[in-house]
Parts: sequence; C-alpha cells; structure tokens
Amino acid sequence: MNEGVMRAGTVYEAVTDEQRAAVAEFVAAVPMAAMVHSMQYEVVGANILCEGVLGCAVDDMVGRPVADFVPLGDRASATRIAVELEHRYPDAGSADQGRPIGALRRVRRGDGEVVSCWMHVGIAKIAGRRFIVALLDLVNPVADDTVRWRDRAERDELTGLLRRGPLLAHVDEWIVEDLPVALAFVDVDRLKSINDVHGHAAGDAILEAAGRRLHQWSPRGSVVGRYAGDEFVFAVSFDGAKGTDSAHIADSVRSAICGEPVPFGSNLLGVSVSVGVAVREPGESRDRLIQRADALMYRDKAARST
Repeated sequence: MNEGVMRAGTVYEAVTDEQRAAVAEFVAAVPMAAMVHSMQYEVVGANILCEGVLGCAVDDMVGRPVADFVPLGDRASATRIAVELEHRYPDAGSADQGRPIGALRRVRRGDGEVVSCWMHVGIAKIAGRRFIVALLDLVNPVADDTVRWRDRAERDELTGLLRRGPLLAHVDEWIVEDLPVALAFVDVDRLKSINDVHGHAAGDAILEAAGRRLHQWSPRGSVVGRYAGDEFVFAVSFDGAKGTDSAHIADSVRSAICGEPVPFGSNLLGVSVSVGVAVREPGESRDRLIQRADALMYRDKAARST
C-alpha cells in the first residue's frame, strides 16, 4: 500500500468499468479483509470485511489514493514493499510466479486512528490487468502491544510529539521525493526565567501547552515534533503551484501558541515564542534547510528582544 513509485514519462490507462466489476467480484470471494488497488495506487475495490478493519465504507475507499490509509511515517517502507513486489512479479511473466509479501503493518482508519494488522500483499491479474492485492488481519493484543511500544518510543514523553529522529525521517521522505517543504523552528522564549521563578514544573507546563497547541493547529499532512529542550519543529510539504508564505506560517504558529496564558497553580503564565520559517530551495539538503530555519528563528528572537 503506497503512493509512490510511478515512472516518469509513462502513460497509464484508466481502469475500465469491466475491470472494476471484475475486481469487485474478486474481493467478494475472499474470506478476509481485502483491498485491491491499481499499479498507480488508486483503490479500485475492497470487500465488506475491509470496512471493519479500516472503519470506512467501500464506496468511500474506491477512487482514493492508497496513501490515505498509510500513516505518514510508514510510507517509505511501503514504497520499498511496492518496489519489491514489482521485482517478484515481472511484467513479462505470469502473476502466479511471484510470492506475496507478509508483514506486520500499520494502517490509518477512516477516523484517523492508526491500527496494526498482519498484511499479505501480492500482485494478481484480474480481467487482463495487473493489480496489487492486500489482505488485512487485525493483530492479536500481544503484537499490538509491540507496535504501541514502538510508537511510544518515537514520541516525546512530556508533549507526546514526535522525537527528533522520527520527525526528521518524515522530512527526509519529502526531500528524497524532491517535494517542496516549509520548515519552522519554534523556540519558547524565557523558559529559563520561568524555571527560576516558578520551578521546573512550570516550565514543563509551558512546554506541554506549546506542543499541544502547535499540534492542534497543524494542518493534516504536516508533522510536529520536539526537536530539543525548548525547541519545536513544524514541517509541511505543500503544492508548489500554490506557494507558501513564510511570514504567514510564522504568524500562524505564534498566534496558535501564544493566544492564551497557561494556568499553573494560582498563576497565569504568558507564553511567547520565536519562529523562523525556511522554504526548501531546489536541491537543498535537509541539514541546510534546518540551518536556515534555525538562523531565522534566532534572527526573530533578536529582533523582538530589542
């Protein structure tokens, strides 16, 4: 299940009504949750059992990109599975010469919840056309606990946001695909002074509130993480044709975090942040993008302290 390994310059034919009908007949005969999508990663069919796994009606699945059902952090590994499948099922051979790939995977349900399932993925020829077939089976509680602990390890204990490594892995995916990216460095101002006056618990309350507010504001498809100490990072890949206004992102981030004071005991603690936003330049590396955003954040901090 993936969104990504289409070959540049290749023209693909649309799935015909006859092929869609054949896919519907195929999945109806499968005795477990099944989804079928084209080699261009458009969902073509699914069965009623799949509705129970993904919490989404079949009619609402068909026509959507498979990426809608893949957590953002899992898309790189999903791409590798898709590439491996094409190697196992060469175009020139019969589809039954290949071997399916089985793995413990995470999927995103229609309500946004991420669940774990055993997934077996292969390629089948239906009505004369090759399709990717995924069979899904929700995992038992022991395996689900394993995935839950992995997810917990990827997240900051105080804020619940992604840690630096998983956060940057998302940015790396976008850069590998050479997508336009906007990245904001967000630094909580005067945290040391708050700790000195009110104690470290007050500083933690500020950080928790800042992280929660940034996450609640962030649009779908973006990623938010705690980079270090009092620093957060927001990143988003956007449609290059629409462009991205760095100043607008900075103002929006600042408004989202600083709009209300943070209650702490009998006190209301004000929150302020310094923000630097950099939009990736053609061919720019992740490290260089981060350096520019970091420098812009310090420039913002200096400008507002004078």
